[in-house]
Amino acid sequence: MGIRRLIQLPDRIWKGLHSQGLILLYHRVVTLDTDPQLLSVTPEHFAEHLEYISEHYNAISLSELYQALKAGKIPDKSVVITFDDGYADNLWNAKPLLEKYRIPATVFVTSSHVGSDKEFWWDDLERLLLLPDQLPECLELAIKGRKWNWDLSGDRGAKSRKRYEIESKSWNVTMASDPGPQHAVYRDLHRLLKPLSHEEQESILSTIAQWAEMPRTGRKTHRSLTVSELKELARGGLIEIGSHTANHTMLSMQPVGIQRTEVIQGKEYLEETLGRPVQTFSYPFGGRVDFNRKTVKIVKEAGITTACANYGLTLIGSTDPYRLPRALVRDWDVESFSSRMKAWFNE
Repeated sequence: MGIRRLIQLPDRIWKGLHSQGLILLYHRVVTLDTDPQLLSVTPEHFAEHLEYISEHYNAISLSELYQALKAGKIPDKSVVITFDDGYADNLWNAKPLLEKYRIPATVFVTSSHVGSDKEFWWDDLERLLLLPDQLPECLELAIKGRKWNWDLSGDRGAKSRKRYEIESKSWNVTMASDPGPQHAVYRDLHRLLKPLSHEEQESILSTIAQWAEMPRTGRKTHRSLTVSELKELARGGLIEIGSHTANHTMLSMQPVGIQRTEVIQGKEYLEETLGRPVQTFSYPFGGRVDFNRKTVKIVKEAGITTACANYGLTLIGSTDPYRLPRALVRDWDVESFSSRMKAWFNE
């Protein structure tokens, strides 16, 4: 289609070519000493985000978005708030702020972690590798039939211990350099563990814990919701609970049978616990390579009506409800947040 013909398109079609809505993806609302995956937003910044949204946009629920998609028209400047994983701080820090600004949200919960004293595997990996003052000099692991060896004997060079601790606390996976050898090992193991099954991840983490002489019991700052907290989070109707599988596995790397089990078990547990249907879903990790057409088919067959991914931005009336795009939110102050919102909406 040429430029001249594009210019002559009716307004209703022009609107369809531009984003009419946006789904925001959060994970945690908490202040942490370390956050290598950049999953946390401080309560102060989250409050600023909500205030800005309430003043400039139309905050709607994921269920309202689904109805709008069925009608083929999304209200202009619609914003949907979502959370992945099901951390306890979603109740204690996020919910009071959502209630203050009367903004609805959907929290996608990983069912096997409800009431568990174990951390999510990426948090556990941080706890076992990055927090101990001393670790053995060599780590050997067998992963998928291949032997891996890492040398952790390297020192910090000319860095003082204080400088090293400062750099370690501020370090995250987007940085080009690593304060110490264990940070490089963390990068490698995060990449290697991500596509594995839940059982394989647990086995390797138990081996690392034994090697590091650390328990598997998680930190209170990184715990998931308990059953009572999950019910309290859902009470009042402002927050909808969605499913995030049973064990947060990379579904595209699992056989169809395991994919189906992950989707159905996660959904059924939440329905039994909450006593209500669960019809929304979020693909773990949510990238283009993290789920596939077989996954989408399983999700549809499970009775789920909307499923969120973690790529893309454009949200229009014709958007596929089983591949809803989301924008990942970091710990931005209100100036940074507002500039990104304006860019996302082409304002």
